[in-house]
Amino acid sequence: MSRYLAYLCLVLLWSGHLNADHFEECEGVDDESFVQSWESCQSYVYCQGEDSLKGDCDKGEYFDSETGGCDVAANVQCFLDEVDEPAEPEPEPEVEEEIVPATPKPTDPPIEPPSEVDVLDIAPVVKPSCPTSDDPSQVILMASNESCTNYYLCYHGHAMEMHCTNQLYFNALTGQCDYPEKAQCALEDPRSHKCLPHMTEFFPHPDNCNYFYYCIKGFLTLQQCPFYYGWDIERRSCVQISVAKCYGNSRRT
Repeated sequence: MSRYLAYLCLVLLWSGHLNADHFEECEGVDDESFVQSWESCQSYVYCQGEDSLKGDCDKGEYFDSETGGCDVAANVQCFLDEVDEPAEPEPEPEVEEEIVPATPKPTDPPIEPPSEVDVLDIAPVVKPSCPTSDDPSQVILMASNESCTNYYLCYHGHAMEMHCTNQLYFNALTGQCDYPEKAQCALEDPRSHKCLPHMTEFFPHPDNCNYFYYCIKGFLTLQQCPFYYGWDIERRSCVQISVAKCYGNSRRT
């Protein structure tokens, strides 16, 4: 249908309306223009301000925005048809259940209580080096020459590095992690000259609890805690002298 015929239809529809409607399709469109309706591909809107009207093409026809008239639906590309509707799922084929004859459930064997595990209480042995072969009756440990908290566990001739937690030191006499004052680590005694070039460590003073040594990159410097404070070998810091755990028999000042 041509623009003239579409316009004629609108005039006829217009004559049957007493009150005009507001169409959002006409916003920003020049008057006396035909535009596609947003509700149906078969519908169109004639934009004329407050006198705008909506019309419909004949059955089997769509409104063509390019020509401004109606045409066969197959010849018109309508944007409303581009919305894909979800396809209905195909019914799944019915599968006949195979009837399996019931078989008696086998009787579970009686659960036997677990056998007792022998716990071997073997005291560790501290040696200066790891032996080449293991002795199942011995646990061989080796002290570290670089840290009081580290030690080594010997396994198949190899030294596996271990570490004491909770600020404990390795006690070479008992082979266990112990309090620093009981472990008597040689690295903690500044007179043993164990301030190595790669170390950054604190050492307690052997005679005066108010002092301590600071080892940094091989250089050992004497430091002093504030008045009424002493060096605590467990906390590795200056605390009130009344609660400080001093090194050995070092005096409090």
